[in-house]
Amino acid sequence: MLKKYLQQIKDGKSVQYSKMLQLLPPGFYQRRAELFKVRVVGAGKWQVSVVDAALFEQLWQSALEPASRQIASLQGDSHRANTSHSYLLLYHQALTDARPDLVLAQSKFDGSVQLLQNFQPKKCLLLIENEENFFRHPEVVALAQQMLVQDFSLASSDIALASGSRIGSALLQPFLAQYKDIYCAFDYDAAGLETFDLLQKKWGDKVKLVVSPDLTPWLGGFIHPPKQPQQLTKALQLAEKHQLFGLVEAFSKTKNFLEQEVLLRG
Repeated sequence: MLKKYLQQIKDGKSVQYSKMLQLLPPGFYQRRAELFKVRVVGAGKWQVSVVDAALFEQLWQSALEPASRQIASLQGDSHRANTSHSYLLLYHQALTDARPDLVLAQSKFDGSVQLLQNFQPKKCLLLIENEENFFRHPEVVALAQQMLVQDFSLASSDIALASGSRIGSALLQPFLAQYKDIYCAFDYDAAGLETFDLLQKKWGDKVKLVVSPDLTPWLGGFIHPPKQPQQLTKALQLAEKHQLFGLVEAFSKTKNFLEQEVLLRG
């Protein structure tokens, strides 16, 4: 699908720019201002011109990767292509026992994505980064409600396992598009903030981090030192960028990160 949009740009045709941005690999998405100059030509249509021809050629070559792992395997390396399926584990109000539901996303031959799910989504989605917290989601819900003074029960929200940065994959974007608000219960570290930043670049202000404006009651949980100094620098930069001043203060005071598991009770 990305190749189709890039070919339209090469041919001087207008494109659905917002949809194309959702398909860009993260590295190219972050450099989109270097790549493209755009102007509106109609409802949902943009005229896109190339600013950096060399960078555009790199993007074009990446879009020429094999369309499926089956084709890639015939070329000698199945890992050159993304998988054609992805999935999410999710809790929702219609469940009748303690087991989470499964949402399956699969790519079709025309480049679109089909979602297979058997529930009606709520307006709000709570994304939990790791498995331990996900399977103990009532405790995470209580914490999120304490921090943001908002209802995150299954009566008002669906709760999904983000599995770190995997939630940012292209196949899962149609799933995220169903929600009016997306709240991220992620680790307070560079990786968690990078995933949050990526999601907000794609979806804007409907993506929010679950974090209290004042983290004083939770400073004792900031006990995990960054593996490298630049990770703390990156975390501080992202916290400042998104005006998460409680996090800026916590990082500055402790020089450490907080992993969400330490917030669970016992």
